[in-house]
Amino acid sequence: MKIFILLVSIFMAISAIRSAAVSGPSNNNTIFLAIITVALGVYGWFYDRFKKMRWLTVTIAAMFVSIVGFSAFLAVYGRRSTADFTEDVVLVLGGGIRQGEIRPTLQMRLDQAVAYHRNNPNALIIVTGGTGYGEIISEGEAMAQYLISHGIPAQQIIVEGEAVSTYTNMTFSREKIDAYFDRPPRAVIITSDFHMFRSARFAYMHGIDASIYPARTPLLGTPFYYVREVAAVIKMWVIGR
Repeated sequence: MKIFILLVSIFMAISAIRSAAVSGPSNNNTIFLAIITVALGVYGWFYDRFKKMRWLTVTIAAMFVSIVGFSAFLAVYGRRSTADFTEDVVLVLGGGIRQGEIRPTLQMRLDQAVAYHRNNPNALIIVTGGTGYGEIISEGEAMAQYLISHGIPAQQIIVEGEAVSTYTNMTFSREKIDAYFDRPPRAVIITSDFHMFRSARFAYMHGIDASIYPARTPLLGTPFYYVREVAAVIKMWVIGR
């Protein structure tokens, strides 16, 4: 058991490091993952002492089962599409760039946007994402360039380049929607499967009538993304953002 707990703490440490690289060391999700990492590391290292405290063992086991179970829920929710290809506007959420280059997770979202465009070429596309940690170009700009290079007309794309979180993705996208449409449009959200539940909740909170058209997550990064997303959903429930 001690070895298992230490291995889990190492996994959490890697998740925290990845979160810091993408979102910055002061990001709430990064801090949350770092706290969990330290707690598990201390518990694992001193397991022989702590195992006598049955309540603590039960609490940690329950936490582990809850993370796995909720990750499964996010996966099931995020892999179903409700789009009918008659929506008026497509909201494509940023997923990270590195030195201006599209990362695999974001590329999958953008490829899904290209696929959607083929089925509904009349929909307006809003690409949303600000300038990330250590970047000199906004995600929105990089995303627009990618879509244009894949055949989507530039005049059909609106860039939102200020958002720094999923909540502000929806806040600023709502502003773009209100400025463009004279009536409430039907929207469709395109983001990764692990990210869809929280994105849909924030869209609802901002009064956006949205269906979902999820993109898959790169297999290698799937465990890390889901653990990080569980932390982000907890934050959403606690502070509403």
